[in-house]
This record gives sequence, C-alpha cells and structure tokens, in this order.
Amino acid sequence: MPIVREPKPLPTPLDYVPPNGIPYDVTSEDSWDKLAQRQDMRNAGVSSNDLCYFNFKTRHPAEINWYLYHKVGCRHATRDHANYMFSQADSPGVVYLPKAGVILPVHETKDEPRMNAWLGIVGKAGTMFVVAGIETVAGAVVSLDDPSKWMAIGASVNRVGIGWGATGGFAFVFITGVDRPEKLNGWQQGDPDFNLALGENWGKMAKSASKLKKIEPVLKAMSKIGAKTPGTLKKLLKTEPNKYVDLVKAVKSIRDYGNLKADGAPEVFMWDVPWGSGGVEASGFYGLANFNAIWDGTE
Repeated sequence: MPIVREPKPLPTPLDYVPPNGIPYDVTSEDSWDKLAQRQDMRNAGVSSNDLCYFNFKTRHPAEINWYLYHKVGCRHATRDHANYMFSQADSPGVVYLPKAGVILPVHETKDEPRMNAWLGIVGKAGTMFVVAGIETVAGAVVSLDDPSKWMAIGASVNRVGIGWGATGGFAFVFITGVDRPEKLNGWQQGDPDFNLALGENWGKMAKSASKLKKIEPVLKAMSKIGAKTPGTLKKLLKTEPNKYVDLVKAVKSIRDYGNLKADGAPEVFMWDVPWGSGGVEASGFYGLANFNAIWDGTE
C-alpha cells in the first residue's frame, strides 16, 4: 500500500484550481512522467515533479500520494506499491496542466535539505571458525547530495559467535548521517548478524532482515543498477546519469517517509550483491565494525 502523509497545514485546499491551468482527464496510460514528456510541457521545460507542484504545491512523495487519493481519486498502486498511479476509473480523475506560453512558478523550490547519505559497493572477505572470525571491507560510495563526490571506505569487522567457513565477494553499502569522510572515520558499529552465503538464499535473507526493511526502496534501486564492483558502478553512473537520479529518488522516498536521519549518528547498512559473493558460510555472530574513510578522487 502506498505510504501517504497528510500535509499539515495543507499547501492547497482540495478544491484548488491552479491559475492558468487546463483540466486534464487522466487515463490508465498516463503517468506524471508521460505528461511531462508531452511536447508542450517539454517546450516549457516542465518536469514531472514540477507538474506535481503545480497541482498540489508540494514535492514530497507521501504528500503527493495524499492528494492523488483524496483529490484525484486514485486507488491503484504502482508495481512497487510505493505510489498511487493514474487509472481510467479514477473519480474525478482530473489534474491540471499549465497553459502554453504562460510563465508559471512551477519551478518554485525551497532549499532541499541535505540527505547526508551515500551509496556504493564494497569488496569483502571473511572467515568464521567455531567462535571467532574477522571480515575486511573496502570499496567506494557516492554522495546522494553531489554525484561528483565519492568516498573510499574501509572497515574491519571482528566477529564473536558460532559458525564455520569463509566467504568473499561484493556487497552494497548504504551510509546515512555522514556529510564528510571525517565523520565516518573511527565510527564503530556493532550488529548481531546472520550470514548465509548460499547463492539463491540471498533473497530470503534480504527480505527477513528487519534492519533492511526500512530501506527497501534503496535495496530495489541498487539491485536494478546492474553494477557488480565499485569500478563498474562509477563508470555506470558517469555514462548513465539517469541511474544516479533513480538512486536519489529511492533515498528521498525513505527520507520523506521518516526512515532517514540525515543529521543523526552515522549508520551503515550492508547487504550482499546476490550474484557477487562466493564461498559457503553459515554462522550466527555479533560483529563490531571499525570504519575509516577518505575523499576518493579516482575515476
């Protein structure tokens, strides 16, 4: 079910009609992105987010969902269940498009708060023998506030628990509460964890890990990117900037739903790249990670 938040106070009443707006009856073939691709909208330089703001005076996904439900009459959810979508059955099923040639304040923005979030890929290697083990991590993450900024990160994880085996491979990493490398340097994070590196079981582990549930949109976005190593991620985001935009949207969605604390203490989430890990390990352990980071200027 889409996450909905009623704006308080309402930026516009439910009977609001945008000045210089033309009513448009939505269909099941429509979406905000498709409406923004109309030639008249492209000529005016209006984005899908601008259209939402033009109609509702908000840019927050959860608040847009509230308006779609209560004003447009949307009842169908997108495939990822994150948002409401247009349908022929919507009642009244009307949104407004700006008239051609009229200069409108659709680009009004307030300063976006920093997310202080980073996404990337790390290589890792770990061993567990009966009651003790160690794991090393190294890779790179990109700022979700500035695509030109990268951090090189590393960590050593001391494990205490019961288990056996050795694994190696790659993992996705998501970091919050960090605006610069110095804030991550020396950060210690302890987590009870269960590592089951047995190929297809990754999907079950990802779904059952309660810590990862609150960042589920980020997990899905990273899985769709298709990068397997830090190097391939850098090249991909450089040659296909739209993929970076998709990552930013995913992180903004969890911020708007209250699951991202930009100004809190650092928090690091790591989950295996499903096709990138090797070895077999089954262990339940408590891991204490010590992180370090520097600016990464490599290409």
